[in-house]
Amino acid sequence: MVLSPSILGALLPVFFIIISGYCLKKIKFPGDEFWPGTERIVYYFLYPALLFSSSAGASWKFYSVASMVWAILAALFVMTGLLLLFRPQLTRNNAAFTSVFQGSIRFTSYIGFAAAFSLFGDEGLYLTAVFITVMIPMVNILCVMVLVRYGGQKGRWYWIFTTVIKNPLIIACLAGMALNLLGLQLPAVIKDLATILGRGSLPLGLLAVGASLQVATIKNTGYEVVSACLLKLILMPFLMWLTCTLIGVDTLSTAVAVLFAALPGSPLSYILAKQLGGDTKLMSAIIAVQTGISMLTLPVVISLVTH
Repeated sequence: MVLSPSILGALLPVFFIIISGYCLKKIKFPGDEFWPGTERIVYYFLYPALLFSSSAGASWKFYSVASMVWAILAALFVMTGLLLLFRPQLTRNNAAFTSVFQGSIRFTSYIGFAAAFSLFGDEGLYLTAVFITVMIPMVNILCVMVLVRYGGQKGRWYWIFTTVIKNPLIIACLAGMALNLLGLQLPAVIKDLATILGRGSLPLGLLAVGASLQVATIKNTGYEVVSACLLKLILMPFLMWLTCTLIGVDTLSTAVAVLFAALPGSPLSYILAKQLGGDTKLMSAIIAVQTGISMLTLPVVISLVTH
């Protein structure tokens, strides 16, 4: 198979910015104190603005949104069932299993936003809002449940609700969709402001992803990391494509869903693992390795889906 130059051209800048973020962190520019603040402003302010403006201005009638939602949920639940069924084969360490589980279903939305916009333009961002609204709550609920069951800390079920209710991306998507469904138009000034803020989130978010990579944690890790990479970067996008095809999701919605399914694990997985007794070293290694390998697998997956 020959990769489409347009796909490579769209994705290479995304990964170049990630690598730039990693290099900047290594040379301590502009300073270690810069990155935590950048991550917070992107997560709590800039990305919500992007999702709000995208979902509020979307023309949903052109896409099979309902079918897309069912396909997303089907793929997620099938993967969850497989992970639980084959847990003894994946690892016999409970804390390690929670990291493999998170690494198999969570995704770095920062990369997804930039890739969806580069590949599919505004329509890609519209459908990204749908994916985010469905996937983030369900992924958080499932990951917290597994961490509470298999992690080192018990009795923390309230995390299932707080991680969803307080998620600014979910709030932004729901607010934008509510305006859209009610037929309300954003004032031009607010629309332009949200668009400018949202577009600014793309490069900053990718730089933050690169800065968060902990490559040193790859040492002394093995089978679990390989398993998480195969499950997340190959099996998960295949399941997403299969469910979209079987349910009859339109081509563009399928491409966006598969794109997000093929993304590497999220740096937020490390935070959740630390809070609920997961294997943080393994989680960091999975994220770092998946991000590196996805630079090769993501163009191939998108080429297969779009051709």
